[in-house]
Amino acid sequence: MEQALQCNIGGIKCDKDTCDYRDDSVKVEDYDKWLNKPCPKCSSNLLTEEDYSNVQMLLQTAQMINSMTPEQLEALAGNTDNDEIVQMSVEMNGTSKMKFNIEEQ
Repeated sequence: MEQALQCNIGGIKCDKDTCDYRDDSVKVEDYDKWLNKPCPKCSSNLLTEEDYSNVQMLLQTAQMINSMTPEQLEALAGNTDNDEIVQMSVEMNGTSKMKFNIEEQ
């Protein structure tokens, strides 16, 4: 069975409004190395504990959903026949708040 939920998480950027630092080569499995590290350009915190915890929660949620049987997924989704693929992005800014944006297909 194909995964019900797929997370494509990577890269890191500075959340300070006046800074444009970003490194898209950073892999999610290396985020622990970036935790509470200063931005090379402005010294702001690049990855807060809150945002790191949110990423871990998203990954754990995906793992839990993907471990479900098709019957469990149907029950969770309200027994619909909808196989629609929805893409969304999640924005984080160091405050522990997440903004989910559904992307148009």
